[in-house]
Amino acid sequence: MKKFLMGLLAVVLVGGVGIYLFRAPLMDMLFERITADMFVAADIDSYDPGVALGERLPGLLALHQGAEVTDLASFMGENGLVLYAIRSVDW
Repeated sequence: MKKFLMGLLAVVLVGGVGIYLFRAPLMDMLFERITADMFVAADIDSYDPGVALGERLPGLLALHQGAEVTDLASFMGENGLVLYAIRSVDW
């Protein structure tokens, strides 16, 4: 039993030293394996997030300070416009 434990200790020590010496390549290999299928090459699901960046917005009808708004040009500044819309639970 004592020989077995000494052999096991030697294997653990040699393994630990090997892992310590080759930690950078092992970490790179592990990272590559973990992230291999993280990103997809094409969007193939049916989810539609809405208007893409740079695309023109569809027609708009909203209220702003009691007046109807149908065109966002009056809100644009010299750097453009950022529109953030949240769909309410009450819709």
